[in-house]
Amino acid sequence: MVQETHLKPRLSNACKISNFVQLRTDRQGAPKGGTALYYNRSLYCCPIDTPPLVNIEATACRLSMTGHGILILVSVYLPPKKKLLRSDLEALFALGDAVILFGDFNSKSTNWNCNYTNSNGRKMEALAEDIHFNIIPTFTNHYHNNDNYRPDI
Repeated sequence: MVQETHLKPRLSNACKISNFVQLRTDRQGAPKGGTALYYNRSLYCCPIDTPPLVNIEATACRLSMTGHGILILVSVYLPPKKKLLRSDLEALFALGDAVILFGDFNSKSTNWNCNYTNSNGRKMEALAEDIHFNIIPTFTNHYHNNDNYRPDI
């Protein structure tokens, strides 16, 4: 799963990995952004169309495994200046019975060991309780060039 790929449609062969299928959604008409996901060619995976979204950028696939139900995997990016919208999350969760969203939601909460809580973090916590999904934060993944800043999730 990759967020903020910065890839553009004119670079259709960029970032290919041998023996992996690359699915990507490039941001149109603005710099940066974009999402991608890679899966090994040996997996029973196929791309699926993402529903229309307002603020979230996403790339999705359907993964089938023998003896298990179908999983929908989605690489998600919410730009930092965009608000987290219930409608975007509901549209993605409606893709299947078992949907896993991976990504950068630019949503921070001290409950996830972030240095502070922002409005998207408060909204994410409220939506998790309201529409029943779990939030599993990552380990520290953002390091600043300035030593005066602490790493953050």
